[in-house]
Amino acid sequence: MAAELGYNIALKINSKTFAGRTQDSLSITPQTKESITKDDAGNKQTTVTGHEVTFSCQGLVTLTATGQTKLTRDEIVEQTLKKGSEAEVPFTYAASSGKVLSGTAVITGYSEDSNSEDEATYTVDLKCTGDITFAAS
Repeated sequence: MAAELGYNIALKINSKTFAGRTQDSLSITPQTKESITKDDAGNKQTTVTGHEVTFSCQGLVTLTATGQTKLTRDEIVEQTLKKGSEAEVPFTYAASSGKVLSGTAVITGYSEDSNSEDEATYTVDLKCTGDITFAAS
């Protein structure tokens, strides 16, 4: 399998590109249900009932305007503070080659770190809600 460099990954939230990413991660965990019936002769049957899909993104905090197509720090913080159905955001996640994942997600965590010697960084964690579409880009 060929390695994909981080800059080949594109994450969009509300149709805006996640700004200044230095690292992205994607985790897909099938949710399963096990059963045993008389017809199974004592053997467990496992069925996939859904999937838990989570993202984590890290990048440089941008304190100045980044243009109309980038997701700014202030927009990320504002979205993190929303409640109820307003907390859901549409997203797309794509590599430079291959298919695109899309759906809706909520931001489940936001953190900022800085010190006097390095660039300030932020981390945003997202959890998908509902069905995920996997289609050609």
